[in-house]
Amino acid sequence: MELDSQIRDPIDVAQEIAVGTKPQQITAELQGLLGQKLVAFALGDRHPKTIGRYARGERTPTDAALGCLTDLYTVVLVLERGRAERGSWIKQWMLGSNMRLDGMSPAQVFHDGETGKVMGAARYFVSGR
Repeated sequence: MELDSQIRDPIDVAQEIAVGTKPQQITAELQGLLGQKLVAFALGDRHPKTIGRYARGERTPTDAALGCLTDLYTVVLVLERGRAERGSWIKQWMLGSNMRLDGMSPAQVFHDGETGKVMGAARYFVSGR
């Protein structure tokens, strides 16, 4: 018996969706929502245009980049599914200071490789606590 998605952990649900999404689509959606520079920064890529190449299918992400893209997309999905509105507020959340992350921005913490902390902060944010 499958648990209803309403009672499953939002990160598990988002990861399930993320791993079933093609890398080109993931990158295109992230680029559209967050912008090339922010996505590149979060991934630790010094060349934002690489993100555009992934999104257009001109280049395939390395395994490491694909893992980071999938994790970043998971964070975005947790945020989107937890709030009714989609849009620029997610970019603001990624860039703003977050007390659950010791005052650092989620983008910086993600860039530093602490993706689990960012996922936890996203879960907390959408839980309304």
